[in-house]
Amino acid sequence: MPGVADAYGLLTLRGVLLALVVLLPILAARPEVAEGRARVLLVFDEDDDFPGLAIINQSLRETLTTQLAGDVDFYSESLNLSQFSNRDHDGVLRDHFRRKYAHTRPDLIVAVMGPSLDFLLRHRDGLFAGVPIVFCGADPSDIEGKTLGPNVTGVMVKRDYAPTLEIALELHPDARKVFVVGGTSTFDRQLQTIARQEFAPFERRVAITYLTALPMSDLLTTLSSLPPHSVIVYLTLFADGAGRAFVPHTALSLIAGVANAPIYVSVDQYVGLGVVGGHVHSLDRHGHHAAELAARILRGESPASIPVIGSAPYTDLFDWRQLQRWGLDETRLPAGSVVRFRSPTVWDVYKRYIVGGAALLLVQSALIAGLLASRIQRRRAQRTLAERLRFETLLSELSAELLTLPASAVDPAIERMLQRVAETLDFDRAALTERTDGSSPMRTTHAWTRAGIAVLPTTLATAGDFPWITSRLIHGKVVRIARLDDLPEEAAIDRQTLTTRGIHALASLPLVVDGAVVGAVGFSRLRGERVWPDELVARLQLLADVFANVVARRRADEAVRASDEGRRRAEEEARRQRDELAHALRVSTLGELTASIAHEINQPLSAILTNARATLRLLATDRAKPTEVEEVLTDIAGDTERASHTIHRLRTLFRKQHAERVAVDIDALIEDVLGLVRSDLVAKNIVVHFARGAVLPPVLGDPVQLRQVVLNLIVNAGESIAVADHGPREIRISTGQPDIGRVAVAIRDSGVGVAPSELERIFEHFVTSKPQGLGMGLAISRSIVEAHGGKIWTTRNEDHGLTLHVTLPAGVDGYRNT
Repeated sequence: MPGVADAYGLLTLRGVLLALVVLLPILAARPEVAEGRARVLLVFDEDDDFPGLAIINQSLRETLTTQLAGDVDFYSESLNLSQFSNRDHDGVLRDHFRRKYAHTRPDLIVAVMGPSLDFLLRHRDGLFAGVPIVFCGADPSDIEGKTLGPNVTGVMVKRDYAPTLEIALELHPDARKVFVVGGTSTFDRQLQTIARQEFAPFERRVAITYLTALPMSDLLTTLSSLPPHSVIVYLTLFADGAGRAFVPHTALSLIAGVANAPIYVSVDQYVGLGVVGGHVHSLDRHGHHAAELAARILRGESPASIPVIGSAPYTDLFDWRQLQRWGLDETRLPAGSVVRFRSPTVWDVYKRYIVGGAALLLVQSALIAGLLASRIQRRRAQRTLAERLRFETLLSELSAELLTLPASAVDPAIERMLQRVAETLDFDRAALTERTDGSSPMRTTHAWTRAGIAVLPTTLATAGDFPWITSRLIHGKVVRIARLDDLPEEAAIDRQTLTTRGIHALASLPLVVDGAVVGAVGFSRLRGERVWPDELVARLQLLADVFANVVARRRADEAVRASDEGRRRAEEEARRQRDELAHALRVSTLGELTASIAHEINQPLSAILTNARATLRLLATDRAKPTEVEEVLTDIAGDTERASHTIHRLRTLFRKQHAERVAVDIDALIEDVLGLVRSDLVAKNIVVHFARGAVLPPVLGDPVQLRQVVLNLIVNAGESIAVADHGPREIRISTGQPDIGRVAVAIRDSGVGVAPSELERIFEHFVTSKPQGLGMGLAISRSIVEAHGGKIWTTRNEDHGLTLHVTLPAGVDGYRNT
């Protein structure tokens, strides 16, 4: 059927033609990206190395490269309109483009500045038909009256000069003349036209002169001698009045070098070339916006769907150096202004060094402060130790002198000691008062008063002037008054008496003998208030005890002075006082071993408690076996006996009265003492080795005093080892019978030892190496050993420490022969 076939072919041909008609505009509107890479032609009206065009060129290339992930090839052309102004230059350019791009069709063209857009609009059909065009740098006047077509879009720049002039007049309120500088090129004149229209309203405020047709030399001469109160507004200068071509930036630099008035601009690229600044638009952002439109088209959007957009917002931008040069007040700048080129401050340049130096200074200051604080604490500690040492020395000397003086020399010694105590502790007055019986008033028997202060009365009324203080002293209570205002209401009479006598602070301690108050020792300050800390009161209490013993001794001496019985009692009193001093040393030593003693008691008590609870649990189960309960009760009995033995040993050492002379097993006695000090030695990491000799005969003596000797020697050895910083930490104890009738004990330590010259001196009274010791331990130990007919001495070890040797007579005859 030929007719049907012809008709069908005709319809098919018509369909193809209709499809081409519909698709051609679309295909013409879409770029042809060959081989996956876009070809972009950049067309400039002048050389693209002009500073302003260079900024746009760089912004276009960087943005497109980023947007298209690098899949773009750039072609660049310059029309050089300012250098070639002849009429046939347009045709030469057209032919050049036709030949050059005959076989290389761009996917998109970017027209930079209005003249470039004009050229492309005139010749696009003959050169680049259907290729999309994106323009930038064109003013609205550049496209006014022109038909862009569906393939053309772009970013306009609204050149706005009026805000810049407004800013200049705000910064220069005394300005009278404005000089507008421009060139003679077509583009220069185009910008001048816009500027004249915008500056017209300002002609009522200032005189405006347009310097747009002068040769460069004349222009520079004119601008170097402008009248006072002038400002300059720079537009562009591609060509001067003599037709000489310039790069606008170069021309501006020449002008800024000679101008005697501040220069203002409306493009950010000029800021930094010697101008103050102004209301400027950014060429970089302008090129960035144009590149974004181009990227959208290259990714497939139709140019017709992308409307022409306005210019990016202007910025108020200024050069800090020029603000300083012309003495302009920065506070008069518009809000939100950007100021560049500030000279860096010392902080800006050396911030890291300053911060580091400050940190170092702070660290050094902290270290110095710490050292100073440590030094202050050390000096305070040294003063405290020095005061304690002075007091202990004073106490030792006082004790030694008062306890050994004959009765006839006691009274003068008391007065000397009161003076020494008051001067050492910075008191103004010290007094010793006594009572003859329980109802008599206190009578001042010895007193010392600082020079320039009234002497203390010889009698103090107990119920008259000081009723409250006297009442407390009679009841054995210490009275300490730091401030008179601190006295209670019931002490109103005492406060009045103290105020009358000029006393600001007072401490008085009762003298107690055999449970009865026989007097008091008092210390007072008249030069001001004084605090009485517990430590100081404790020291004064030791002094009071010494004075109490002196008073008791003197009274005993007075009672027995006329008879042989009196002499005997005096000797007994002396012996009793020596025994009390030995007892005080035992109590002091045991006080230092409090932790060790507590451990020795707590350990069996804890075991008793544990076994008791275990028994209760066994009984609660109703399945307890008699043998199990019996084992637990046996353990409880054993632990009870251990605790009882420890307490028995303590009671024996604590009691004052002495046991009758009995046979003493030296090995058992040493074991007994080691039981007391075991925990203390373990805490100091000290090991004890006890080597017993053969069967030793007993020693007849006072077991309490012999325990004290062994205790003193072991404690001294432990303290000597505790301060050693190297070597073994051990005590070796051995017993033996070197001769018939003699028992020997040797206690060897690995401590610090003493110098050879000090071996004998350590047994003297008040010689000690302990910060808080009185130096009485070894002296009393020697007196006890010698009283038992024995001997004590020390030798230096070859390696470390000392060995203390004790020999005692064995058996009953040995003690009786001494």
